[in-house]
Amino acid sequence: MMRGLGSQYVVTSEPMEKRARDMIGGGLRPSDPRRFLIEVMIGAMYADGSVDPRELEALNRNLSDHDLFAGLNDQAAKTLIDLATDAVKFAGSSTGRIPAMAKGLPARIHRLCGYAMACEVCAADEHVDPAEQRYLEALRLALRIAPHEAAEIFEAARKKHIEHYLDDRVLRLRSLVPVVVEMFTLRAWARGTVTDDHRFALRDFFLAVPDLAGRIDDIEGEVYRAFKKQRAAGFNVYNELQGLVGSLPDPVDRYWLVVYAMLAEPPNLVPSWRVVPFIGLCQHAFQIVDADMELAAQDALAFPSTIPRPT
Repeated sequence: MMRGLGSQYVVTSEPMEKRARDMIGGGLRPSDPRRFLIEVMIGAMYADGSVDPRELEALNRNLSDHDLFAGLNDQAAKTLIDLATDAVKFAGSSTGRIPAMAKGLPARIHRLCGYAMACEVCAADEHVDPAEQRYLEALRLALRIAPHEAAEIFEAARKKHIEHYLDDRVLRLRSLVPVVVEMFTLRAWARGTVTDDHRFALRDFFLAVPDLAGRIDDIEGEVYRAFKKQRAAGFNVYNELQGLVGSLPDPVDRYWLVVYAMLAEPPNLVPSWRVVPFIGLCQHAFQIVDADMELAAQDALAFPSTIPRPT
């Protein structure tokens, strides 16, 4: 399992089916997403112009008890709170800081966790002020959280079941890994790079992307099976991509596959995604409109530039 959602990662031999907290916990690291998890909670606290003691209690409870913040000592937590508070105040409002929050939480699991914690704070006093509603909606849009996901998250926050909800979402993301592996295998066929070297590059890419990371043996096995799979002579890559849609009934899942496909390209090519042949195939196969493709490009570029790309 990959411990940490930043650009640094460590491979362990733990089972692939892990919980959300196992993807983030540990000591403070450079570009640590927990800074922005704290920031979305600080933004939620200040969204309506006043801080209810119950909101502050929700923040402190997450920091002291929630396993997502395991490994942070009191001084590190205080530093992150101070940074988050200063950032929100400097932006002039909670909503003014949202674009930076979204950029600091690039992966899908980052964003689900961030939105969930913001909902927890807003729901802490059992009353969501209109200003808090506006903040949550702006945050939802910036984090690309679908309306149905947002409703589920808020209900879980209201019922204080966020931890279980996020664990289920991690399992859902893990269930998509074989589909993503197949997409990247088709990319390799389209590019003529179905080689051992490219297979190992794909393994490193998956291990570095928080949504896709798992036990190294599991990732290597998935990629190996996909690369060695018997395929009909002259098979059509586009038709095979279309065949994946049956495994992706949720358009949000298809959107994130496009993000991952863009993330694998050199960053300087991502803004020109229209001229990347495989990206065009994905767009048409997954039925993604141009406006959403532009958003996907922005989301791909939000990931650390240090991610190893299987070019």
